[in-house]
Amino acid sequence: MLIKTFRFFLLIILFSYLVVWLSNNPGKVEILWKNYLLETNLLGLVFVFFFLILFILLLIYIFSSLRNIPKNFRSRKNKRYLKLADESLDNIAEALLLGDSTSIEKNSRMIKKYLKNDLFSSFMLFNSSLIRNDLEESLKYLRILESIPRAKYIAQRGKVIVMLKKNENNKARDTLIELCQEYPNDHWFHDKLSRMYALEDNWELAHDSISNLKNIPNELKVNLADLKILSGGSALDAYYLSSNSILVVKETVKFYINQSNLKKASEVINKTWSKLLCLELIEIFMQYRVKDEKEGLKRYKLIFKVLKKFIHEESNETKLSLAFASFKANIWGEAQNFLDSINKNERDQRMIDLY
Repeated sequence: MLIKTFRFFLLIILFSYLVVWLSNNPGKVEILWKNYLLETNLLGLVFVFFFLILFILLLIYIFSSLRNIPKNFRSRKNKRYLKLADESLDNIAEALLLGDSTSIEKNSRMIKKYLKNDLFSSFMLFNSSLIRNDLEESLKYLRILESIPRAKYIAQRGKVIVMLKKNENNKARDTLIELCQEYPNDHWFHDKLSRMYALEDNWELAHDSISNLKNIPNELKVNLADLKILSGGSALDAYYLSSNSILVVKETVKFYINQSNLKKASEVINKTWSKLLCLELIEIFMQYRVKDEKEGLKRYKLIFKVLKKFIHEESNETKLSLAFASFKANIWGEAQNFLDSINKNERDQRMIDLY
């Protein structure tokens, strides 16, 4: 900061010295132009050049301003349109949340007007038609999307959605087969094809439709694990694929009971209980292939050890499950105590039936 100040004062001193020197030594300048003689000094000549340059710059500025009037007008118009488009986008977000198809349609048309955007506006108008279940209108906007090169993938997904809404299941399945070949790693198309096969109880094809995908997301792994069980696959393979499925955990518990490995079966419930909180798991553990009352008591001790750590959680499923396990082990007092620990206002029909 100090150096800048010093430079500034130095420049002022030099400029002042130059002006004073020119005043004291003005010199003499003569210009002969077309029989006219112009006489001045060096200082006057400097001022003439200064005003001439200033005049030229002023002309350039005026000319540039006049030339940029249309450009500035378009710029102000675009800024206004951007602001209105921003408001329309906010309105569309709210309308999507509320399912307000009228607002979606109105604001989508505004987006098309303000931004000249055919892809987004056509897609939102397509969604608006779907919300109203106006499938004929949705097909109209789908054709517009198909005409836009960048919207090819969106249009293909939209086509499948319309087919499913029109209950054209066979047509949708054939279309999905083609699209799965075109997009071999697309999760959405393969998942939809898998669900189509599942509707036909064709579990093997449903499983194969998603088993070869790369980087399968967790929610799809749950479906794949279920399909592995339904198609006759190994319960352990399905469990290692995803332990978030009640069906898979049930079959895995059965598998270990068939192997006479009750401890391993209880460990499976221990690892998955906080995620699933499912009474069916305890019903299977306490009832599946029980040989006698002694084994029933052994199973109760194992499952009590597993579930007691979860008893203070907000859900009443653990208390109900312990009550059911006690009931099956013929420990009536324990069953009564677990049921009594559940607030009366929170008891459902299962708890009342167990009472």
